[in-house]
Amino acid sequence: MKKGIGVLVVIISFLMISNMVAAKDSRVLTGKIALEQNGNQRLSQLALDVPVGKIEVRVVNGDAVTYKVKIEDDSSSWSLFSVDLDTIKVSEDVTEQTASLKIDEDDVSQKWTLIVPPELALSFRVGVGNLNVDSFSQSLFADIGVGSAWISVDSTDYRSVLAEVGVGEIQMSGFEPGELHKERAVVSEELRYSGTGAHTIDINIGVGDVNLSRQTL
Repeated sequence: MKKGIGVLVVIISFLMISNMVAAKDSRVLTGKIALEQNGNQRLSQLALDVPVGKIEVRVVNGDAVTYKVKIEDDSSSWSLFSVDLDTIKVSEDVTEQTASLKIDEDDVSQKWTLIVPPELALSFRVGVGNLNVDSFSQSLFADIGVGSAWISVDSTDYRSVLAEVGVGEIQMSGFEPGELHKERAVVSEELRYSGTGAHTIDINIGVGDVNLSRQTL
């Protein structure tokens, strides 16, 4: 009986050690989504849901969204089984004028690189992670539990900007004169800006910082 228990302990220990060694395995997935859908339906928005990870967005003229995502096993080092990265796929769902991307696996970290056309609005939901958007000129929505958002726009065409953080700070620079309200309450902060443009920015972060800037020549 004692011998059997000893063998079982050895097997469990081996599995745990093997999982710890393999816990940092990674894989890269790529894809492309055309803006023109079904002949006459053109995409106007891209949505991405990331439980844990990082999103980098570059704006480039083109007729498609291209993406690259590096996934890495983020399961507990004490788990008996690591995530099988070979079985993971990116879910692409196109509904009307919105393309939605998602990886249906919580135990992986995700590092996304998105190349999007300038006319596409963006919507992001991130559990834990950072968002970096460069040279943007469209509407943006971002909801982040814990992390940061660095947004650089190259347009003054904004009707409203709303940024809220539960714990953290908000920085804003380079925007044209407009109606700006900023409120600080102990650890939380809220910023509202009203302009004369057509687009909107809406960012909400539970814990973290927001940096909004407009590029100037």
